[in-house]
Amino acid sequence: MRTEDGATDHHVGTDANAAMFFLVLVLVLVSIGVPLAYAWRIVRLREPSLAGWLIVVAEATAFVSLVLIVGRWDIAGYYTRFIVLAVFVAAVVRSLRTHASLPWRPAEGRSVMRSHATSIGSLVLFVALLAHVISANTPAEAPHRFAFPLEDGRFMIGQGGSTRILNHHAGHREQRYAVDISAIGDLGFRAAGILPKELERYAIYGATVVSPCAGRVVAAQDGLRDLVPPESERENPAGNHVVIDCGDVDVELAHLKAGSVAVSAGERVVVGQMLGAVGNSGNTTEPHLHMHAVDSVNRSGVPIVFDGGTPARNRLYVE
Repeated sequence: MRTEDGATDHHVGTDANAAMFFLVLVLVLVSIGVPLAYAWRIVRLREPSLAGWLIVVAEATAFVSLVLIVGRWDIAGYYTRFIVLAVFVAAVVRSLRTHASLPWRPAEGRSVMRSHATSIGSLVLFVALLAHVISANTPAEAPHRFAFPLEDGRFMIGQGGSTRILNHHAGHREQRYAVDISAIGDLGFRAAGILPKELERYAIYGATVVSPCAGRVVAAQDGLRDLVPPESERENPAGNHVVIDCGDVDVELAHLKAGSVAVSAGERVVVGQMLGAVGNSGNTTEPHLHMHAVDSVNRSGVPIVFDGGTPARNRLYVE
C-alpha cells in the first residue's frame, strides 16, 4: 500500500498479509476441525433411544456433508477431505454399535422431538443449505461447452457454481458463472505452505493456458507484473488477460503471467492453442486462472461446462 507521499507503508502491508494468512488458516482449521469435532461428539454420544441417536447423527451428517462440498479442499488438502470423511464414517459406525440394541423411543416415554428440538432445527437448516448448494452445482439449461483451458496438471475448481456460497463471482452480472481454477501437487495441496509469497510454490503458477474454443481474439493484454501474494491490483482487475470472440459468447481468461501472452488482438485461434501461462497479475491474491463467458449481445454471464462436466467447486480435472 502507498501513503500520500508515495512511500510504501510497510506496517499496513504487513497487517494485510497477516490478516490474509489468518483467514486462510481459519478456513483450513474449520474445514478439518469442525467435522472431526462432530466425529468426536458422535463417538461419545450416549442417547437413551435409537430415534434420538438418529436425529443427532443426521444433524452431524448434514453439516459435515455441507463442509465437504463448500470447503476449499485445494487449500485444506484434496486427500485430507477423504481422511476426514473416513474418520467421520468410522465414528458413526462405532456409535451405531453402541446404540443398535436400544429401543426406538426412550423407556420413560419422554418426547424425542421435544428433547431434540435444537438438533432438529439445525438439521432442517443444514439440509436446506445442502439442497441449495447442490442445485447451484448442477448443470444449468443449455450451458456453453468448452474445452478445459489448462494443460499438464491436476486442476481443481476453487470458485464455481451459481451461488455466492460456492462462488464469490456469482453476484456479478457478467461473471455469475465464472470459475477460478487452481492446481494441486502430489500431496493434494494447491501450494507448499498456507499462503507462501514465492509464486513458484503454487502448483498452478506457470501452467499452460490454452484456448477453450475456436474464435477471434478481441483483446490481449500483457506487461503487468506478477504480484507477491496476497498483494492485489484493483485498478487492473483482469491483469494480463485474453478475450476471445467465440461466436455468440465472449470468453475472458485472466491473471496471466507477465510476458507469457502468446496471441494478439485480431488473431484467430483454435481449440487447444496456447494463449499464455498462469500468473498472478491484476486483482488476485494468489496464482490461479479466472475464466468466464458472457453473451455477446446482452453482456450477461452464461453457464459453462468443460468437456461435458459442470465446473463445481472441488471438482478435479486431470489434463
